[in-house]
Amino acid sequence: MSTLAPHVRSTLGDLVPGLLLVGIVTAAAFQASALPGLSGLSPVILAILLGMAFANLVGVSESCRPGIAFAGRRVMRAAVALLGAQITLADLMAFGWQGLVAVLAAVAVTLPVSHGIGRRLGVAPDLSILIATGSAVCGASAIAGANSVIRAREDHVSYAVAVITLWGTIGLFAVPLLGDLIGLSPVQTGIWAGLSLHEVAQAVGAGFAGGEASGQAAVAMKLGRVLLLAGVVFALGRFWHRQPAPGEGKPRAVPEFLLVFLGLAALNSAGFLPGALRDLAALATPLMLAASLAALGMGTRFASLRALGAAPLWQGAATYAVIAGLGLGAALVLG
Repeated sequence: MSTLAPHVRSTLGDLVPGLLLVGIVTAAAFQASALPGLSGLSPVILAILLGMAFANLVGVSESCRPGIAFAGRRVMRAAVALLGAQITLADLMAFGWQGLVAVLAAVAVTLPVSHGIGRRLGVAPDLSILIATGSAVCGASAIAGANSVIRAREDHVSYAVAVITLWGTIGLFAVPLLGDLIGLSPVQTGIWAGLSLHEVAQAVGAGFAGGEASGQAAVAMKLGRVLLLAGVVFALGRFWHRQPAPGEGKPRAVPEFLLVFLGLAALNSAGFLPGALRDLAALATPLMLAASLAALGMGTRFASLRALGAAPLWQGAATYAVIAGLGLGAALVLG
């Protein structure tokens, strides 16, 4: 006889159809990322695009909605928490105090400037802060982390991911090319990539295009930005004013997933995190991020994206110009 209470069994049963659908879309995203022409896009990005395509072209049944909602919220928080197992304080200090200043400046300047640009362009506040956070910190992962506390509209999350994907992909090709044209050293090009590109995969790809030294510099600077995700999410949780949904209750000052993120990062920095656990987190995190963004994509309608207009795209362009300028200046100083 099952030991689960009837209401628990009922809840789990309600989640199964939606979670199966999310799993299928997520698996398709990982398969698609291996196809020619799509290898430059991470499965996390492809997952939200496939989720949007499925919802708009096929449709989502009501029986799937509880599981989709669970993936879009709970799985997302768990994925962001697991990011802590992949970074250390040494990442932030790879280039000494000058590198620390560069990483802090890239995030601390870009985020409010981008949000200010978005507001001047008339972009909705939640969409504007998602674009700003994704651009300043670590792309779709940062958008997921920020959204876990501000709870933006699903079409706003999808549009934000599209914006940072577009400009980050342009930067993926532009940084190595421009680095060569203006005579940057491999390390300088790597620093520029790590400080300016949105997604970790974009920064790593652009960095290693210039060789091992360039790639290692890109990884160090990019992971330093990822580590600052905790502070950004904490600040949003404290200062972002949002009306709780019916029955949701007042949000916690420090979300539990953020405490787990910080705890894992601290253990990893101290060398106390077992290698097997780090490897498991590295495997599970992209899967869970892809699943959560696939779920958010399923709540997005193309018509709502068209209604948002081009202003968020221009915010993304201006934001990339800001962080690319900061990154290039830091590369010239540090390299």
